[in-house]
Amino acid sequence: MKKITLSFALCAGLFGCTDKPAETPAPADSHPTATTAPAERPSKLPNDAPVVKVVTSGVLPPLTFLNENGNLTGIDVDIIHAIGEDQGFKVELHKERFIDMLPNLEAGKYQVVISGLSPSPERIAKFDHTNPYLQNPSIIMHKPNVAVTDIASLKPLRVATMKDTTQEKLINELSVASHETVDTVFQLYQGLVQDKYDAVLQDKYFLEYIALNYPDHQMSVVEYDKTPNAADIVIYTQKGDQKLLDKLNAGITNLKNSGEINKITSKYLTLPTAK
Repeated sequence: MKKITLSFALCAGLFGCTDKPAETPAPADSHPTATTAPAERPSKLPNDAPVVKVVTSGVLPPLTFLNENGNLTGIDVDIIHAIGEDQGFKVELHKERFIDMLPNLEAGKYQVVISGLSPSPERIAKFDHTNPYLQNPSIIMHKPNVAVTDIASLKPLRVATMKDTTQEKLINELSVASHETVDTVFQLYQGLVQDKYDAVLQDKYFLEYIALNYPDHQMSVVEYDKTPNAADIVIYTQKGDQKLLDKLNAGITNLKNSGEINKITSKYLTLPTAK
């Protein structure tokens, strides 16, 4: 069982107020926004380069979210643009509700979906997907004075998860001493700091991103899901679009080999050096 310690601070608001950071992930399937917002970036490709229509949710920082100017940004956004530059196609990026992305891919509105998606059996039955471009394992976060080594050790503890997640289902099946569900990652942190919970569960990138925004409290982390491929994140295309799928896979391979994916990830998950 892999166990690490994170050092992060939670501002005074965590101890009393309920204000949330603007870039806190919300449960994707319940996100109310249905607007589509095309976004463009400078490209070195010729003007007549082919254009691929890509959709993302924009509600899952650090993977995909809106910056202070209202533009789509994040690890997924940077990666798909880098793949396009590598493989010779321009990216026409759009934002949709999480629950609308795949249906609109199936309907032909878009050619690619990238939004922190795992290769689930239900999705694989309807769509083609790339090789994994990232791994985002589920983790347990807890205070260092609380003994947690694996999922089973959560049974006597007060545990919190986000609503409508795989973590919620897992804890419901475990029958812990106390289980509360919340709407945001911020609320998981807030409850942990306020001693409402002994441990919280969420995906690694989402927790790390929040942690980097608040650098002062000591928390421990356990990666608990060792199921093969459980942490994989992939890109989806329409069934049968082999040419595009091959380009995406080739781009992923090239970006991994060059270290570009690690560079992009570090851009969002590394604490800036103090000046």
